[in-house]
Amino acid sequence: MSDLFPDSSAAWAALIIIVLPLLIIGSGEVEERLRQRDSPYQPAIGTLRVWVVPLLTVWVLARALLDVADDNLFIQLLGSAVLLATAVAALSAFRVVVTELADRPRRTGRRPIPRLLLALPRLLLIITTAWLLIAGVWGVDLSALLTALGVTSLVISLALQDTLSGIASGFTLLADQPFSPGDWIESNDIEGRVIDVNWRATRIQDRNGDLVVIPNGQLATATIVNFDQPSRLHRVKVSVQIERSAPPTAAIAMLVDAARSTPGVVEDPPPFARVTQIADPVVDYQASMWIEDYSLAPQVEADFGALVWYLSYRHDVPLPNPAQDVYVFDGAKTAIEAEVTTAEVRRRIADIPLVAALDDDALDKLAAVASIGQYQRGETIIEEGTQHDLMLMHAGRARLVLRRDNAEDLNVVDIEAGEAFGVLSESPVSDRALVVASTDCEVLRIPPEGSGSAIAISPDLANVLDQLAATRRRRIERALRRSGRAIDPTQAESDES
Repeated sequence: MSDLFPDSSAAWAALIIIVLPLLIIGSGEVEERLRQRDSPYQPAIGTLRVWVVPLLTVWVLARALLDVADDNLFIQLLGSAVLLATAVAALSAFRVVVTELADRPRRTGRRPIPRLLLALPRLLLIITTAWLLIAGVWGVDLSALLTALGVTSLVISLALQDTLSGIASGFTLLADQPFSPGDWIESNDIEGRVIDVNWRATRIQDRNGDLVVIPNGQLATATIVNFDQPSRLHRVKVSVQIERSAPPTAAIAMLVDAARSTPGVVEDPPPFARVTQIADPVVDYQASMWIEDYSLAPQVEADFGALVWYLSYRHDVPLPNPAQDVYVFDGAKTAIEAEVTTAEVRRRIADIPLVAALDDDALDKLAAVASIGQYQRGETIIEEGTQHDLMLMHAGRARLVLRRDNAEDLNVVDIEAGEAFGVLSESPVSDRALVVASTDCEVLRIPPEGSGSAIAISPDLANVLDQLAATRRRRIERALRRSGRAIDPTQAESDES
């Protein structure tokens, strides 16, 4: 302590006349202000005023006026009391700071500070106080003790290297914070919610409700999946097999409907489904939906599977038959049954009001050359510049689109079930035309030779097609006028098959 206060009369006089009165008055004023504000720091200042300042005053007076030596027992006891009282005041202030830091994440929504890091300042203060007390006040030489501690520490480190490695890993985890209490994590096939993280191990409660204790050394070298960070949103993916006969559009709509109706699935981002593999005799789909609590993932998958079973009947989307059913496959017979017969094509052609009035001979000629095509929503039925076939829309709806250079594509005509359409040979403004399916469509395609034979047999069909082409041409012209495109009346007339 003599190093702190050199044996100088001027220094002791300044300490007694100026510093001590300022400490006494200042500590009293600060304590009163903190008490009026109901500050949590008031007890720490109270300890300084009641204990530290009086003990320090007695120590200064004994050293300055009585000229007591540093090795005097009374002076050493006073110095010890001053250091201990100061340490108690500092620990009281640290306690308030630590409490505020521990409570801040709850108020601000930030990640919590590890308790071990909050305890480090108090530990350093205790060690520093003990060092000053032993070496400074009582004058004990600690060099021999430090040497012995060094050798002992080396022996202990070799004996407890695994334990010390776990402690070091604990410090690393606490500093890096890859997860926090309450997060749902997975590591080395262990999955559960984090209950507690300390300097030695991490405690996790798994789905069975059991407590799993994982050493931090093991976690430090393992891959950790945190399902709650950086966002609590988690995507649940479920694979579903559906019979190949079901159209993909209908199957995807059914899966999305089931996902939206599943409890626990959020609306944003919206669920979706996609085809992953076309196999025989099923098609593999994958439905994706989002949840905010990963612990609900197994229940969400179970509820989704149950809804798929019920909705498959309401949407007329058949699920695969049980795997234990035995089928006897006859390739030739199956190929014949799968092939659409001419009679079936003729029946579908007769369903079209436009050609229903043709006689039997004309219908037979059309059925002999016609083919049936299935188109998905959004698929192009007729590409630009293709051959002019007579197309009969048996089921579904499509739209005629004019693709224009340096301008946005123009939707011109909606083609409903029962109507005929084809590719425009040339539009009024030399635009390129194509037909795109608005819904799933079934189309009867009749090549030019077949439609020519039918027209030769039934001139009324030619008149009907001419009227339809003229109507479509007027629609195109009106659509182009609305879009600001001028029509040149001298251009060649357009014709639609």
